[in-house]
Amino acid sequence: MKLAIAFCLFIISFSVSSQSDCDCTKNIEVLAKTIKKLPVTKNTSDLFAYNKALSAADNYSYTGNYSDYDCFQQMSKILVTLNDRHNMMYSEVGFDVNQSDTTYQEFPEFEGDLDSLKTKLEIKPVEDVEGIYSRDGFSIGVYASEENLIVVNLSGGKEVWQKGEIIGRFLKYENGRYLAAIGQFHDKKLVNFPLEIKNGHISKLQLSKSNSTPDYSRVKANGTYQYSLSGDITYMRIGSFSGYNPVLKNAENFYKSLEEKPVTRDLILDLRDNGGGGDRNSDILYKYLRKNYKNARLHVLINGNTVSNAEQFALRLQKFKSVTLLGSKTSGTIAYELGKTYEFPCYKFKGFFTFKGDKKYLEYESVGVQPDIILDNSEDWIKQTKEYIAKSK
Repeated sequence: MKLAIAFCLFIISFSVSSQSDCDCTKNIEVLAKTIKKLPVTKNTSDLFAYNKALSAADNYSYTGNYSDYDCFQQMSKILVTLNDRHNMMYSEVGFDVNQSDTTYQEFPEFEGDLDSLKTKLEIKPVEDVEGIYSRDGFSIGVYASEENLIVVNLSGGKEVWQKGEIIGRFLKYENGRYLAAIGQFHDKKLVNFPLEIKNGHISKLQLSKSNSTPDYSRVKANGTYQYSLSGDITYMRIGSFSGYNPVLKNAENFYKSLEEKPVTRDLILDLRDNGGGGDRNSDILYKYLRKNYKNARLHVLINGNTVSNAEQFALRLQKFKSVTLLGSKTSGTIAYELGKTYEFPCYKFKGFFTFKGDKKYLEYESVGVQPDIILDNSEDWIKQTKEYIAKSK
């Protein structure tokens, strides 16, 4: 029994010692070796920005109180140089409200007068990416720092976030979109994901400026798969192409139910906020549409949260006789496919990285699929689409 206890204490001591001895350069080394094997590296002729970010991360001093946070930011700055939006990282360590010694209980704090910053951001015009964004009593300030944006907590999230804490950064892609490198609002786990800031809205985070107009680019209705019939116009909402259950099973049941529905002259196919998935799901819908709607008029709704396989699907439909893409340009996370999870030696960081790509989609990576008809975000998109259908008859 004493031997078992001693062994457990040794394991715990070794684990704590291993983390305390952590150096971000170990993570950077693993990240560099991983990126070297990625398909995006083979498809990129100019790696100057990547090499510059890698060098900066190698030479960064991780001696402050937030070495794990700083490490995640520097690694994210490397990722944002790659023309592959699928690659992402996250931390397994977050904030537990029932414990007082959680690693990420504290983030860096804003250095300066927070009230002055708030006053400065309050007068930013709605089209400016800088400003104050809120939802449900939670309020953040977004301000520029060099080429990126800093995100600071102004109010709310009291159990998890302290007023003035730096939530993270929005790292700028070349085309004006961003890679979030932030702590999740509910548990402070560090995460990466691409996002868009447009017309006073950060739709991915459901945050808006107080002076922004309503954002109708997002899907308001509940339900991943929806069907409705209005005269000779069919509406289908396809919210996911996930190839895993229970979503896949729900999709199969939905597609099967369509066989009993009438085929109309016009179809509105709503791919807004479709986070992608795989052909195992989308191929079923494609075959159904090819069988029943090959000669119909397809009106496909896309937005900045139309991602990956959903973007590919929108392009595949262009083989049909009459297809119109309406809305706003898609995410631009389209050319590559996620592979296995990688573990980094320090700070319990993990990463998802791509293992293969499709060259026919490279021109859309980080750019997105452009709609034929741009819709107004301040007015209902379904209404605008039906008006377009009426005018084009």
